[in-house]
Amino acid sequence: MKAMAWIILALFATAAAAEDVLWILPEFPPAFINGPFRAGQGYGDRQLDFLTDRLPQFKHIRVGATGTRLWHEIGRRDGICTLAAARLPDREKIAVFSARSFHGASNQIIVRTDRLSDFQPYLDKSGALDLPLLAAENRLRGAYTETFSYGTVIDAFVRDPGRKTPLQKVQHLRMPLSLLDKGRVDFVFGYYMEMSYYRQLDRLGDNFTALPIIPEMAPLGGHIACSNGPLGREVIAAIDALLASNEAMLAYVEPLRDWYSPADFEAARKAAQSAGN
Repeated sequence: MKAMAWIILALFATAAAAEDVLWILPEFPPAFINGPFRAGQGYGDRQLDFLTDRLPQFKHIRVGATGTRLWHEIGRRDGICTLAAARLPDREKIAVFSARSFHGASNQIIVRTDRLSDFQPYLDKSGALDLPLLAAENRLRGAYTETFSYGTVIDAFVRDPGRKTPLQKVQHLRMPLSLLDKGRVDFVFGYYMEMSYYRQLDRLGDNFTALPIIPEMAPLGGHIACSNGPLGREVIAAIDALLASNEAMLAYVEPLRDWYSPADFEAARKAAQSAGN
């Protein structure tokens, strides 16, 4: 962590001399992929390519870091930007956000397709899984990680003291998906796009199904965010002008096609054609 901080400081010192923009990209494949599998082909990587190709008035520098480091630096220095960011109240105190955003996806419950019948008692007519029904029984075992939030509904399920469903805590999403593949747990939580990425990365086969949940969670939008300083505000103003047209927004969300589920991608395209998104 200290080494990463020194790298960011060095890059910032270089950028600051010419009022360049330092893009800090959080460690979250497949939004941003450092490699070795499909390096630079994350949807966030390609969205940033789209932006930087059309904003030649700035010099753009990229560096990867943790989400904690990212928001720490945005709050301390001007000229720090990121993308695919949720617009949350605590972040609005230190950053400025793009007027438009892409339609985000929601975390789901991921199960083995050949075990889907085990979850039938908890599914409604649309195929969504009822979390309160699942929480009332101890027949199935899940796995989760505390390294990030799954959203209010799943987080509440995980922390519910009255939950009967056993859960195994692990350090990273990649680990519970491997446990699911080996049949050591019955379900895990995650995004469809994460399931797709780690399935390909670890060559786990195509034996997974992502189920939406009840109560339904509203997806968070993916904004561009910059430090709330003169340079950061200048970058956001340029991005707002660039993405003002629906045609530009459709091009901006196109990289989601490779990683989103078909339904989530169509929802993102539909939202991109709404001027109020």
